[in-house]
Amino acid sequence: AWVAPAVQPEENVPTAPPAEETPISDPQDLLPQVMSPLDGTTVTVFSVTELMYDETMADWRTHNGVDFKGEKGQKIKALADGTILSIETDALWGKVVTIDHGFGIKSRYCGIEPGDIEKGQKVEVSEVIGTLGDIPCELLDGPHLHLEITVNGAYTDPVEAIGREVKAASATAA
Repeated sequence: AWVAPAVQPEENVPTAPPAEETPISDPQDLLPQVMSPLDGTTVTVFSVTELMYDETMADWRTHNGVDFKGEKGQKIKALADGTILSIETDALWGKVVTIDHGFGIKSRYCGIEPGDIEKGQKVEVSEVIGTLGDIPCELLDGPHLHLEITVNGAYTDPVEAIGREVKAASATAA
């Protein structure tokens, strides 16, 4: 019987730009300017496979975003250019602003007091979209921004997507 030879994919071969529905491996390739939305240390990392203990909810759960510790009232900025997709209030996440950055990339800011923004408004990278508020399901973690990023509906690690040096809180930090 004839067996098809194993074909190794060629490296460094240019490909056409991804279509809107094609999975994107690196949001940084598509968003020329990306910045951290809050000048603060990350306190809870992204984890869609490992369960982490949630003090407030007293249970174990995955964490589909990254938490940036900050002070109440601290300015929160758009991490990249985009359009305000929604401004909502969620029973668990508090006030939530979602920005559509195009290319299938969306960012979701939980624990924000929205500023002078409205649905459909265009925002630029580093533009202030609100200030730090409360997150009901993570109250015991202190004031922080819970940031989620999805690419074509799939959660991705915001720290990797931002791709800048994001300060992580060390185990010895108070």
